[in-house]
Amino acid sequence: MRRGISRLCHLTPFRNLVHIASGEGLLSTRQLEKHDRDTFNKQDLQRLDGHPDYICCSIEYPNSWYGRRRRSDTASASSLFPDWVCLTIEPKHLWADTTLFCPRNAAAEGGRLVRSGTAAFESLYESSVQGTGNRTFTRDELPLACPTDEQAEVLVHRHVPLRDIQHVIVASEGQARRTFVGLRQLGLSENVFRYRVCQAVFDPYKLSGLLRSGRRPAEVDWDHRETTGD
Repeated sequence: MRRGISRLCHLTPFRNLVHIASGEGLLSTRQLEKHDRDTFNKQDLQRLDGHPDYICCSIEYPNSWYGRRRRSDTASASSLFPDWVCLTIEPKHLWADTTLFCPRNAAAEGGRLVRSGTAAFESLYESSVQGTGNRTFTRDELPLACPTDEQAEVLVHRHVPLRDIQHVIVASEGQARRTFVGLRQLGLSENVFRYRVCQAVFDPYKLSGLLRSGRRPAEVDWDHRETTGD
């Protein structure tokens, strides 16, 4: 790709991984409503962008500002399963005819800024974008693949198959072990996901500082066979 885009990203709590790993993959809010709501995080049903049949994603790195807010909002309700993860997804979903784009957080103006097509995609990379709090974001030294506003969104229609999930990124090796063991204890395959560790992708201040100075955070592959003795 001209911009070197390698992936989409989607943030989700650990609890939702069970449903994703069962073989369904990622489903939109509307599709999830057809299932038992107790098997996924109910607060994912609050779609302020007005597009409930779409899955919220971002390009190259997660919207860690959103993630920070969601972890804070759901801390008490998710005390048993507090961990959040970042799923990385094959970038081919960018080019589906049904995919939608927004140069800032898609919930802005009730989703009225969300559009489809090449021009909408290119709007994510304008030299300046007005975002949250009427702040103007510029490209500075951002990596070519990263949108101008860190909260820019890609809305993928309805479904991302399990086979299109590249990695599960977690904040620490301890979280990687918890996630792996938790899924295994629930009877899921040990090889259902590949893991990477990167604390910075969950810290909006650190991630923003790195990207806007032209640097990318280091991500380390984590293999359960090297740490659990399996």
